[in-house]
Amino acid sequence: MPFRLFLLLLSIAPAAPADIHRGLWFWGSTTLPDDTTSPFGSALVVGDGVAEDESVAFFVAHGVKRLYGSYQNRPVSEPATIASWNAKLDAVGIQSQLLLDGNAVNDPAEVANWLGKITNRLINFNASHAGEPAKQFDALHLDLEPQGLPEWDGGSPADKRDLLDDLLQAYTDIRSHLDTAGLAGLPIHADIPFFWDKLPADGGSVGWADASDRDGWFAAIDAQLAGVSLMTFSKDTFTALDEATDYERSGVLSEARVAIQPKCGPDELWPSLLHVNSVIHQLESNLGPAEAVDLENYGFWRYSIEECGIEVGPPIAVDWPSTGTGALPWPPAVGGTGGVDGDDPVLVFPGIPGHVYTVRSAESPRGPWKVLVQLQPTHPGEPEMFRVPVPARGPRGFWTVESTARSQDPAR
Repeated sequence: MPFRLFLLLLSIAPAAPADIHRGLWFWGSTTLPDDTTSPFGSALVVGDGVAEDESVAFFVAHGVKRLYGSYQNRPVSEPATIASWNAKLDAVGIQSQLLLDGNAVNDPAEVANWLGKITNRLINFNASHAGEPAKQFDALHLDLEPQGLPEWDGGSPADKRDLLDDLLQAYTDIRSHLDTAGLAGLPIHADIPFFWDKLPADGGSVGWADASDRDGWFAAIDAQLAGVSLMTFSKDTFTALDEATDYERSGVLSEARVAIQPKCGPDELWPSLLHVNSVIHQLESNLGPAEAVDLENYGFWRYSIEECGIEVGPPIAVDWPSTGTGALPWPPAVGGTGGVDGDDPVLVFPGIPGHVYTVRSAESPRGPWKVLVQLQPTHPGEPEMFRVPVPARGPRGFWTVESTARSQDPAR
């Protein structure tokens, strides 16, 4: 077996769906790419029994184990509704993390406002359900983004460094606030961008004095937080996401999850939902299914599923090497064959759950045909794109892709 094909097999090794541990942001409302409001915001879903049940079924089917929910003041004004929702999540093994957002980390009055919200919406709410842990919030999730402040946009590297100290102080104040209220065991998770780790010498915008200064700051936030979600919404390949988050996942943080934004379409980062799914599966297979992926957010994810399409047609061969001398004169099809001159091409084709795909190659259309690899989607509810290097064994290479329903697969 060629070495690079062996690497491919490692990257697509199936992750057991029961082990998948995805997180999902659940905002009160979301404006979609078509400028409409998503029907999957918490303001519309929570409190509607039918919408709740349908959403919970979606979460379970797609491996969501943590929900980062923004409910505005509803834990105070509608405590029974929120308690019932938390219990519904708990019944299927999903953590309910209360989501709080803001950016004015440099404003003591705003930090005090956050502490007040935490008191009313989390501390008092959980206390009112003492002895009923299923109805309580399991964690606090902070989306505090100083990079959204005018002081960041117009600030110097030193100004940005100061704002990160303000953020650290906000985390520290919130942790102390929970501890004082008797919730020392309640985890805090937070969202940060992937690019804060870059040193000035490497083109970073934060004025770190040196690597030790940066490392110290990350260690200090880790002391306050149980984990971090790394917002990487501009990256669209496994390699780019892996490299962008390598520092945070290297051990400086107790937990560092990779966050992507699953918006797809003609003017979006992702060309199709199949591409989103494939990168998610690669992250879970390579980085670990239990700690790999957070998705921002529920509204975008449902929109992409409904609007980007998950139609699965015949295989498509792309990614010809620049040294190749041929082009595909035929549309490849499941069970069909094709050939190309030159260096090894990469066969790219969609796979749907419930099917096994067998890729074979030969030097002649008459054979003999040799099996290169058998593949199946790594998640039972999500189609994905497969990428298979097809080694050339002569001046021309030929291959076939066969799809077999899993129930008909003699190996199962």
